Amino acid sequence: MANSDFRVHPEEPPRLGTLQGVRIREDSVFTNNRGQEKKGIRKRAEKIFEKLGEEFRRVLGPDEAVVYVARCQAPVSTFEQTTLGWYIYYTTATVVVFTNRRLLHFGVKRNGEWNKILRSANWGDVEEVKVKGWLSKTLELKYRTGKKERYWNISRDDGNKLKVLWDALFAAGARESSPAQAMVSLCPSCLAELTPQVYQCAKCGQQFKDEKTMVSRSLIIPGGGYFYTGHWFLGLGDFIVEAYLLIMVIILAATAAGLITDPLVEPGQEPIAGPAAWIAAAFIAGILGLEKWLTVHHCRRFVRDFIPLR
Repeated sequence: MANSDFRVHPEEPPRLGTLQGVRIREDSVFTNNRGQEKKGIRKRAEKIFEKLGEEFRRVLGPDEAVVYVARCQAPVSTFEQTTLGWYIYYTTATVVVFTNRRLLHFGVKRNGEWNKILRSANWGDVEEVKVKGWLSKTLELKYRTGKKERYWNISRDDGNKLKVLWDALFAAGARESSPAQAMVSLCPSCLAELTPQVYQCAKCGQQFKDEKTMVSRSLIIPGGGYFYTGHWFLGLGDFIVEAYLLIMVIILAATAAGLITDPLVEPGQEPIAGPAAWIAAAFIAGILGLEKWLTVHHCRRFVRDFIPLR
């Protein structure tokens, strides 16, 4: 473990201070990759501490000091990024906190407040760090287990600073690892490590929304999976689409069975024949099934981030 007074910039001596009651390295938190203090960097850091200072005080250990903080987007697959569109920026909003001991991941709401998602990786769990990109940077992490993650939409200033930080932490001997040897989720109530896909904290009993309930609601209720995970905008849109598709399937199936006359046929048009109506109903039912599969896929990712029930 690196001591909190290790050098980040060779020409700048360590300066420990406090911000919102949290121990910080003033020579690093407020400076760019060359060790020069910038008003913009200070303003962004102070804004983050205003929103998350209370959580930082509770999570950080007595031997920890914050070395840098940055806003970014959490790791996500290309498929999820494509299918969720612009909403991905809301669902993956994250603040990463570099300390002398570890990397902390705080999920945040649109207004910057904590959404109870908390992850952590000791520096000894990280095998390799790469910072890529030009205007918008990505932070690629490779853990001791071989797993890779990519934080993205990082500002250029923050990306350049994060590379310097990793070099400094590595040189300082920050090699304390955890049994998981990778990023793990922590209970927002007691900070104990959570077991993947086990939706109750073994230490304090905190319960989280689970996959079984999410899947059943997704299949039964239009938009139910999104409503369950708290993504009301997605849920409303999905409700409208699924409800329309379901009504179309019912109408076409009833028409094919001869129970009703096709209400969509205009005067002078030929009504859809039985076999054609069955084919149309099956086709639309397939689209409805694909829509529900997509809902389950998205919501499974949300649930696996551990959403507290209360």
